[in-house]
Amino acid sequence: MSLPLDRDGQLPDAELLPLFPLDLVLFPGVALPLHIFEQRYRLMVKQCLESGRPFGVIRMTPSGLADVGTIAEIREATRYVDGRWDLVTFGTKRFSVVRMHRDAPYLRAEITVLGEPVGDADEAAALAERVSAGFIDYLDLLRGSGQDGEEDPDDNEEGGEEDEVTPEAIDEALAEEGGPELSEEIVAEIERLLVASNATGGPTRIVDADDDESDEDDEDGELLETAIDRLTGSDDPVGLSHVVGGVVQLTGDQRQELLSAPDAAARLALLVRHLQRENLLLAEGVRPWSADARALAERRN
Repeated sequence: MSLPLDRDGQLPDAELLPLFPLDLVLFPGVALPLHIFEQRYRLMVKQCLESGRPFGVIRMTPSGLADVGTIAEIREATRYVDGRWDLVTFGTKRFSVVRMHRDAPYLRAEITVLGEPVGDADEAAALAERVSAGFIDYLDLLRGSGQDGEEDPDDNEEGGEEDEVTPEAIDEALAEEGGPELSEEIVAEIERLLVASNATGGPTRIVDADDDESDEDDEDGELLETAIDRLTGSDDPVGLSHVVGGVVQLTGDQRQELLSAPDAAARLALLVRHLQRENLLLAEGVRPWSADARALAERRN
């Protein structure tokens, strides 16, 4: 799936990008599963698949749509007999909205595809090392906080230590993203995102919902380790900034700020601060909160 961009990174006048507004931020290099049931978005998916074109994921805010979103390629599409779709999409490029068009059942936009400048190369390289180390610590803390499914009996007592170390401001910020999930579930989500983010591209795979497919979940742990090694060991500060920004549990506003950052160095600097904060909270036993992407998609489409 590709877009016929001109030399300035814009779509020709006759080409408009379909938009899928959601309460989340998609980053380049990150996979996003979606369940499509509303008629207008069923039509959008059908037309995207027939034309081999992607669509844009853009965040909904209280004041309207964000200015910057991400182009999503459909990597896998599962159709149901009633017309619903389950999709696996993959973020490719950032875009800014030039002009909205509301003459179709779903939003479309004239866009400009944004470049991916590194910024100051030396600064970006130094920040990338700090983000890589912080991200590995983050995953280790997530795994350790839910190890063997054991709980401290004092954690369930009213007024326990976990409540005391949770500032009200943190609760309010985390609550923006949805209800609480156990740390094991968050780790599983990160594993899924990282494994899918290292999948190769290619033509969209379309299957029927009743097809019998083999279960490859047993390979996920091994693939996760490979994915983390590739991510944190690469010399690509742009890719690192996007993928880590897409999988660390942050508020919608924080993620939008990361996506809209002018260059990788600026994005990595923000991530250093976010990872320091999240790792401190995890070390204190405060579990992150996370919205389920599929639930958000169902609520909004």
